[in-house]
This record gives sequence, structure tokens and C-alpha cells, in this order.
Amino acid sequence: MAVLGFVVFRPIKVMPYLAVAPSYQLTSQEGWPVSNSDLYGRVVLYDFIYTHCTTVCPAMTGQMLQIQRRLAAMGLSDDVALVSITFDPQRDTPERLREYAEQMNADQANWLWLTGDTISIKRLVGSDFGVYFEQVPIDRASAVAAGLSEEEITSGYDFIHAVMFVLVDEKGTIRAEYRELMDVDQMVRDIRLVVNEKNAGGAARLLWQAAHLIRAYP
Repeated sequence: MAVLGFVVFRPIKVMPYLAVAPSYQLTSQEGWPVSNSDLYGRVVLYDFIYTHCTTVCPAMTGQMLQIQRRLAAMGLSDDVALVSITFDPQRDTPERLREYAEQMNADQANWLWLTGDTISIKRLVGSDFGVYFEQVPIDRASAVAAGLSEEEITSGYDFIHAVMFVLVDEKGTIRAEYRELMDVDQMVRDIRLVVNEKNAGGAARLLWQAAHLIRAYP
């Protein structure tokens, strides 16, 4: 009866295993080398932005900021790291990323902002994580309205890109992908489910394994 009740009522919810997360070696906003393996043991939420973006990137960063504050209020800051990877390494140097993080009032203690060389970034973001981005000429009308000089307009560029957040567990497995701006409550719920599973020990661990067997997904 207990087994039947577990199957029917699914008292424990889990996030599915999707794929192994990509490996990388990048540079943080402080100029430190950072690899994906440095984050093993913590749940990680990734997003992919560039700091000169004037469209959706600020909204993405705003959502990450809301999530960071919610997690801090829940006492989960030590369990979860936030990582923003730029796909504009030519302009987004470590110094620029640090300035941007400060402008956005991000707590950089558990939020990494990563950059690297152009080839590595293109492979990691575009191919490995599967995030579409394309460099395009700057829109002249928008640039003029923003007060850019002719030289800045001529030499400048912009990006067309997709929205993507990726949730990775403490062992480096992708557990969720969000391909649009999502409800923060849902994302925090999903993060908490992965953290709860990470922290389950002993006999309780068997319950989480059973939840995966019956696909007790939210």
C-alpha cells in the first residue's frame, strides 16, 4: 500500500535528467580562471547575455537578480551559484563584466560573470549549450537616437540572440532549460527541487531515486 500511495500521490517531485552539461575553461569578472568542475557540489543556473544589449538581456539579468535574492531569503545561497556567460568577449572583458555586475546591483559573492576567447565562447554558447546568437550591424536609427557618434555607429555591432537559462545540478547534469523569460516562482521552485535532491542523504536518497523511476516531475 505504501508503494502504491507513493506512485499515486507522488509526495516527492524531482526535475528530470536531460543531458551532461558542457565543459569549459573561462575567465571570471575578477580575472580568475573558472571551469565547470569548479562548480561541482553546487546547483548552477546559467544565462547567456552581452552587456551592450538594450533589449532582453537586462530583463534576463533582472530575473537572475530576483532569483538570487529569493534564494538568499530561503537560506540557499551556499547551495546555488549563478553564472552569466557573455557571447561578446571582444567587448565584455573581465573589467567590463565586473562594472556591469555592479551597475545591476548583483551580489558577486555567488554570481560569476564569465568571458573567454572568441572561438571558445562561440563553441561553448552556440554549439554546446545550443544558444542561437548572430552578430549583426548596429541599427543606425537606434544608434543615432542613443547619441552615438558616426565612428561608433560605423565600427559598432549588435547581436540577434535567443533567450536561454540552463539549470545544472551539483554533478554537472542539466535538469531544466528555459527558452524564454519565465515566471520567477517556477524557476525558484525548480531550483529548490534540485537542491532538496542534492541534500537528501541516507534512506531519504532512495525516495528521490524512486521519484525518478516513476517520473514524478512537477
